[in-house]
Amino acid sequence: MTDSQPWFDGHLDLACCALEGRDLRQPLSDAAGPPQPATITLPSLRDGRVTHVLATIFTGLGTEGPCGYADAADPEPPHASGRAQLAVYESLVASGDFRVVRRRGDLRTASPARPAAILLMEGADPIRRPDEAAWWFEQGVRVVGLSWARGTRYAGGNAAPGPLSSLGRTLVSEFDHLGVIHDLSHLADEAAWQLLDTATGPVLASHSNSRAVCVGHSERNLTDDLIRAIADRGGVIGLNLFSLFLVDDGDTRRASIDEAVAHVERIAEVAGRADVVVLGSDMDGGFGADRLPRGINSPSDLPRLTEGLSRRGWSDDLLAGFRFDNWMRFMERSLPA
Repeated sequence: MTDSQPWFDGHLDLACCALEGRDLRQPLSDAAGPPQPATITLPSLRDGRVTHVLATIFTGLGTEGPCGYADAADPEPPHASGRAQLAVYESLVASGDFRVVRRRGDLRTASPARPAAILLMEGADPIRRPDEAAWWFEQGVRVVGLSWARGTRYAGGNAAPGPLSSLGRTLVSEFDHLGVIHDLSHLADEAAWQLLDTATGPVLASHSNSRAVCVGHSERNLTDDLIRAIADRGGVIGLNLFSLFLVDDGDTRRASIDEAVAHVERIAEVAGRADVVVLGSDMDGGFGADRLPRGINSPSDLPRLTEGLSRRGWSDDLLAGFRFDNWMRFMERSLPA
């Protein structure tokens, strides 16, 4: 396997970085705004041959800055932030730097010079009412995680455990009607199991690791039972590269490549097959390059992960699946035709 092959990254907070002051068209050396050291701009994605991404519309209860909001009961601030992030992606499309994937056929039109983005809403509070979900779908949103860490009006989060709310159950039904893919990352365990019992549409965990390997932060990583359930539904699980979710002392050191690879192998072992595991790096998801595994400072360094898997005996076909093919197969059967 050569480094000329493409990558598909299932979780990047591009619009939030832009609202916080980063010009996504600049090289990393000129990247401004938090978090620092920066890892993601469009030139860095091109350098790393990342041709496909899940690009987020992120809002977080209790967080600072343009993507945060203070009042869980007031839907207007997250709605305004979500629309501002949507405008970032519309601007990148208008300038020819980006392509938004709306249907299966759009997946094959990407290139390193013009990445294809599937829009992922991380925390559903920008949707003020369940009947507003159709408008967001019309704007291109194809994947939604009902909650971020501290919860939303729709579901408990990994740092604020709880179930789906009545409003959340209605929104899940709307998503199934529209064809929206459900993202379990950041859901509290109780809410995740209720979603799996309730939803009829496709499911994934865009950026979650193995709780058996690293307890991580509250209920942030997936139990073995949740891994099996996602796999049984035909879903995929994206490796998150935040050291805090890779090793239990990740708040004081950077994880190693082998420690990141341990999550990939555990998820594949529990699921019973390797095509469940994909990349959901979350690079620049509120942390800088100094919190990534040692040796990974930008997308150009992602081949260190496949080198680590190769040392563990993974074949070229399995490596290609992790890099790109597993995501592509999932999206080709899950997006609207």
